[in-house]
Amino acid sequence: MPAVDPAQLQKAFGSARLEADAIIECQSMCQVFGLAASDLFIRWQTYVINRHGGDAGILPTRERLLEARSMLQQEHDRRASQRQSQTGHTVKLTRNRERTHYDKKSVEGLLQNMVSGSQEPLRTPQSARRVGLLKTNASAVRDRSMASPMSPSVFAEPSPSAIRYSNRTNTGRTEDTLHSELPPQQLPEPRLSLTVHDLAAKSGDTELSSEYESDEDESVSPSAPRAPARRMRYMFEKLGTRTETINRRIERMALDIKSEYEIAALANPTYPHQDAVTAVGRIVNINLDDAAAPISSDTLLLETSRRLGNGRRIPLDVQATPSFSLFPGQIVAVEGKNLKGSEFAVSQFRALPRLPHPAIGDRPEAVEPFDAVVASGPYTLSDNFEYEPLRDLVDHALAAQPSLVLLLGPFVSEAHPMLRDGQSDLMPEEIFSSKISPHLARLREGLLASSAIYLVPSTDELCCPYVSFPQPPLSRELLARVGVPDGVESLSNPAQISVNGVSIAISNIDALFHLVKEEVSRLPVLSDRLPRLAWHLVEQRHFYPLAVPPADCAGILASQDGKLRMLAAPDILITPSQLRQFARMHENVILLNPGHSSKGLFGGTFARLAVRAPKSIDAPSSMLGDSTKIFPAECTSVEIVRI
Repeated sequence: MPAVDPAQLQKAFGSARLEADAIIECQSMCQVFGLAASDLFIRWQTYVINRHGGDAGILPTRERLLEARSMLQQEHDRRASQRQSQTGHTVKLTRNRERTHYDKKSVEGLLQNMVSGSQEPLRTPQSARRVGLLKTNASAVRDRSMASPMSPSVFAEPSPSAIRYSNRTNTGRTEDTLHSELPPQQLPEPRLSLTVHDLAAKSGDTELSSEYESDEDESVSPSAPRAPARRMRYMFEKLGTRTETINRRIERMALDIKSEYEIAALANPTYPHQDAVTAVGRIVNINLDDAAAPISSDTLLLETSRRLGNGRRIPLDVQATPSFSLFPGQIVAVEGKNLKGSEFAVSQFRALPRLPHPAIGDRPEAVEPFDAVVASGPYTLSDNFEYEPLRDLVDHALAAQPSLVLLLGPFVSEAHPMLRDGQSDLMPEEIFSSKISPHLARLREGLLASSAIYLVPSTDELCCPYVSFPQPPLSRELLARVGVPDGVESLSNPAQISVNGVSIAISNIDALFHLVKEEVSRLPVLSDRLPRLAWHLVEQRHFYPLAVPPADCAGILASQDGKLRMLAAPDILITPSQLRQFARMHENVILLNPGHSSKGLFGGTFARLAVRAPKSIDAPSSMLGDSTKIFPAECTSVEIVRI
């Protein structure tokens, strides 16, 4: 197809003046995709509507045209994939209508035309093969004889998203704060070493490893010999294991509720009761056969344990209940009547007892000040593997010199479009070692020796061999293989640690996003919905209390339910989510979603925490006027910052 005349292009785009480089790019797009000038303008309008909301101020510069080329490429690939699935055989790529077959010479010539607009073929195509990591200038095309002629990134000098990211104007903007009124933090000089304890190890809980131990029945005497550890087999769990896990969760909470409210005996809600009684069970959606059916106040069932109700279920009537916040899998204490034996009418949902949460003065370990940077992956934009957000995050950490850096995965995400669509020939560990480890080495070398750096795996992490939840820490062997420097450690997922006397719980699975689609509420105590979803984890004492995870979510290991239970009430709960970032305090617990470090083609957010010494807080800020009776959450400020 001959090159489109520049005058035709200028006429099609009307008043929008095309620069020389933009005209060359338009000619290349018309030739590659077989478009007339008017057709290209229609595609341009589609791009402006889809990506910029129809903003008339968007001009057809070369950078914008590269983004439009990317959109055209994705549309072409999608249609080719659909034709292939319909016909059952490979579809030839025939974007140039005058060619039905590409050989080596035609591909070379096509590449040359795209870059310079010349009609002469490229004569020196020999080079090293580097498909996967994107090069950042147009001259690199001569070194990529193995690259696909359909890849829009080949022609960018940098990629469009990299240009937009480098030109962003919102970097450093504060998105949310908590306790910003507290006095500035004053850390001792020289810096004291952090004291970090794994609460699971202190409680005697075995560390997650390849030899997972089964979650044995707690009725077995502690002195009885334990069964030998069995290798974890996440696809071979028995149905009885899951039902036993559910039964124990209900029974465990029922014992605490009975003790908290001094109830002589809990009632069986499936039996008729003329007087008000208290029962304990698990919320279940009545639409058991339709996983997509939403839960509502009219589709609630209460499932009992085997001891409290023979495992039977009873419909709940919550019409007279003034306040509630419910989701499938939630353990609740209900008070009400069952007049006819067919439905339990709830008058109120009783508050669940909390795990022990002592004030600062009642703790065996003194609370010392420290500051931290918390970030969650992915750490690269969705159209490259250059990890620009991670680079900028490390730059900020080196400038701030925090005592603690928590980097939550995924580091190499299975959801990355280039990996999902097969546009990279590099293995995940190669990406980690070449793009992530150098930044970690720079971070470790630039921070004080007393500072600590921890990595937390994710269920979307391709470099972690465990795809289920919970996950063990990344092994030292794996970290050494991908070039992570000494002094950078890993935690399990979820993790419960104590840092200088402050309890921190970390759950790196998007439980909030799963809960937001399943919750039904009416005038809840915590009106802000996103912090309320995070509070469910604290209230349920469980890092994933939802009954059934979505189909695209990692499997939840019922046999490892003990690793998902909270061992102590946290002072800070960190649970990253794709939902809006937030930092809130509720009942002396900070609920924090730092957001993701990158969001598609844009930069994301991270969180800065500063824990102050209790004596630096004014005594009147606490209820009792005594600084020893306040909680670490009251001494902690949080700032969520745009990368």
